[in-house]
Amino acid sequence: MKIKIIEKTHELDLEDALNEFVEKENPDIQDLQYQVTMTSHNGELEYSFSCMIVYLP
Repeated sequence: MKIKIIEKTHELDLEDALNEFVEKENPDIQDLQYQVTMTSHNGELEYSFSCMIVYLP
């Protein structure tokens, strides 16, 4: 069993990275967990979109 974590600042970039990983590795996915974090930096909101993939290679 392996774990892959992908993090991006835009949800569409995360979607692209996930699709690329699935197409390239063709993993046997056991679990996916998504998380969105929002922080404020100098009055600007910053987002972090991440996904943890638990899979069998």
